[in-house]
Amino acid sequence: MVEHRTLKFVFEEGGVRKEGFVVRHEGRLYAYRNECRHIPMTLDWVENRFVSRDGRYLQCATHGALYEMGTGLCVGGPPMGERLRVLPVEEEGDDVVVTLPE
Repeated sequence: MVEHRTLKFVFEEGGVRKEGFVVRHEGRLYAYRNECRHIPMTLDWVENRFVSRDGRYLQCATHGALYEMGTGLCVGGPPMGERLRVLPVEEEGDDVVVTLPE
């Protein structure tokens, strides 16, 4: 994966369809649930677009909340100080492996 590119995926949690996404930031992969912490809506309103125009943050397209790529911490807009829900991720060769909730 290229720096600051995202890759969205779908998973099931408790019988409910959920979305997540992976982003590479400063050479490392991070995976988050695709759900704003302000109101539980997906962050991307254009398919697989999560990065702010300046390329510095993950952005909620609905409310404008800005989240740090490497921590998921909201640093602008509602819900300031909250964090995106992290999903454990690692690289195994050319594969990206996300550990999903049971």
